[in-house]
Parts: sequence; structure tokens; C-alpha cells
Amino acid sequence: MAAADDAAPLKLSLRYRVNLKDDAYEARMKKESWNPTQTAIIVCDVWDAHHCLNAVRRLEEMLPRMNQVLEKARGQGVLIIHAPSSCMEPYKDSPGRKLAMAAPKAKNLPAEIGVWCHKIPAEEKGKYPIDQTDGGEDDDLQEHADWHAKLAKMGRNPKAPWKKQHDGIKIHDQDAISDSGVEIWNLLENRGINNVILLGVHTNMCVLGRPFGLRQMAKNGKNVVLMRDMTDTMYNPQKSPYVSHFKGTELIVEHIEKYVCKTITSDQFIGGKPFRFKGDVD
Repeated sequence: MAAADDAAPLKLSLRYRVNLKDDAYEARMKKESWNPTQTAIIVCDVWDAHHCLNAVRRLEEMLPRMNQVLEKARGQGVLIIHAPSSCMEPYKDSPGRKLAMAAPKAKNLPAEIGVWCHKIPAEEKGKYPIDQTDGGEDDDLQEHADWHAKLAKMGRNPKAPWKKQHDGIKIHDQDAISDSGVEIWNLLENRGINNVILLGVHTNMCVLGRPFGLRQMAKNGKNVVLMRDMTDTMYNPQKSPYVSHFKGTELIVEHIEKYVCKTITSDQFIGGKPFRFKGDVD
């Protein structure tokens, strides 16, 4: 790995939204140059299974590119933190798990870094854009029933079938593994990391709210961004505002850009164009 002073900087274009008048916002871009050794990517809840079959399908569509991004970033000196929540047991003896647990307690450990964050003060300025009160599942009902029957047959809890991170994401020995906001904060501080990128699922739930999620990182002063094309929502188009699933994701991304943090896209690491789901034809 290159020394901190010798690492080639990450050249990023961050998108955010500025309030012009009333509820009118304008998207703007800001270019930043980050030291990769002062940067981490947190892989949020990229589980090996999910209770929503369509969520599984969308994740599997993203996985090859997501892994490509992580491989490139790792090679540039970025710390990769795998955070498959509630799935630490399979990794208990792994180098990555030991790495995360060994970080000394930070002197500036935030008081509530160990818990979910459901809203930050900036979000009070606007209205949350989608109705996710049904959990956001958008499966065909028969397919959903068949999927849950298959999960049960596999010996998994259909409502929470995840056991580890998806094998489509490669874990290297120098990576960290943790689902703890405290451990991850300690690790970031110990390494002098202020730049944090979140990718994974689901944007409107875990990516925003986990103890290591966007809200906690933003409110506690990290230079955090969402990789907006390497994520997905739990949103059912049968609920308000009655738009396509992919439009629902766009609305959540806009909400984040207005009130939480800036966003980037995967092509800024690996070239080409931003990722787009095959079903996203709007």
C-alpha cells in the first residue's frame, strides 16, 4: 500500500442540492480531492439473503460492479469496512473482525454512535418523500410466498434470513468487518479517516439509519457521501407517492442530497457510466 503522502488523490465530483426558494432545490456539483488513506468505504448490509425476493434480485444485479468498485478503491489505499449487520458470528476469528475490535477507544466517541439514528435536525426542514410503512416489499404475492417457503426449507427465518455478507463481495485480510457504530468510529479515528463513503442496501433504511450510517456520520462531523448508484431502496410502488420503484430510490437520494450529505457515483472509481438497473427505464 502506498504511503499516505505518496498516494494518488481520489478526484471526486460530489452532488448536492441547494434551496433556492420555498421547496425549490437545485442540484449542484462540487469537486473534491481526497487522500485515499484518509478514506473508508462502508459496505452496508449486503447480505447473502433477504425477505424480499425483488430486493435480492436487484442486489445480485449490482454485486459485480460493487465488488469491482471495492477492488479498485482497496488498491488505491482506501479502507474497506464490511458491515453485514447481525452477521458477525461467521467472521469471529477472521483478520477483519479482529482488526475492527482491536481499534482503541476514540477520545471523541459520540454519545449515541452505538444506536440507530432515525432523523437528524436538518431533515425537519422537509417532508420525507416516500411511504415505507409497509416495509417496502414490492414482490409479486405468489413469488413472495414461494420465496419464503424456500427460505424456510433452507432452515432460514423467512423474515430475517441473512447469515453473512454475500459471497459476491470479496473480503481481503486488510479489510475490517464490523456492524458496530462504536467499533467503526474507533477504527476511523485511529486511522485518521475523515472521508467516508457508504454503499449497499437499503438506502431509506439501513444506509441512512444504522449506527455506522449516513446520518450518524454526517451529524458527527465526518465528510460522508452516498454512492448513489450502488444502492437500492425498500419501496413499494403501491404506496405514496405511487411512482416506480426506481423513482422512489431517486426521491430518497434527493432527500439525502438536500438534508443529509452529498453523493457520488461508481464510475468515478472505475470509469464508464453510472450503474443503472435493467428495469429502470423511466
